[in-house]
Amino acid sequence: MSNQGLSSPEINRKRILEAARSLILNEGMEALSMRKLAQESGLALRTIYNLFGAKEHVVLAIFEQGTEGIEKALDDVERAMCEGEWQPSYYIILLRAMEKVFFDNQKLLKPAIQASASLHRMGSGAAHEMHQRRTQKFLNTLNTAVDKELLWGDVDLETAAILMYRNYFSVAALWAEGELSDRDLVVQGRYNILTIIHTFVRDPVRQKKALDLLRELKEQ
Repeated sequence: MSNQGLSSPEINRKRILEAARSLILNEGMEALSMRKLAQESGLALRTIYNLFGAKEHVVLAIFEQGTEGIEKALDDVERAMCEGEWQPSYYIILLRAMEKVFFDNQKLLKPAIQASASLHRMGSGAAHEMHQRRTQKFLNTLNTAVDKELLWGDVDLETAAILMYRNYFSVAALWAEGELSDRDLVVQGRYNILTIIHTFVRDPVRQKKALDLLRELKEQ
């Protein structure tokens, strides 16, 4: 990717994240340290600290960058809702896009997800802020669906967004730790999203489609 148009801090940040990805892929998450990042990126240790502050922020940046496809998938759904009639197939398009994010780069994402989950459990402020941003993205999508009269609006959508994101992330964390298979990630992730959507969908036809997708999972 070209550095054209990027400021020096942005270029350095990019170099640091590239170095972090290389270290994680080649030596594992345990090899990641601020000093090693300085060696790998060719930047001064002070520059690393100025841009990220701590190793945990580098890890979270790797996780956030690696899973930004989830935000793109939600953006695509919002755009589809705004531009035309909602099609039931969009449910599965969204879910497959989310699954693709995890499956396309497992070697890098699995350790990043584990580290992110650990930081979140330990009460990391940076991890909390990142997960809050992602939860807000889910909430924005639900609010758009309410505006388009696709979902009931007289329910607690904020709680629904929290559950959708938190439960999906919990499933992904178990998958990253090796406790769930790829199929488990697909099935449990889809059940998490579709059961909530089914509860709030206004139109009986769309509601039935959500149920049909769950039934298909059972038959596979």
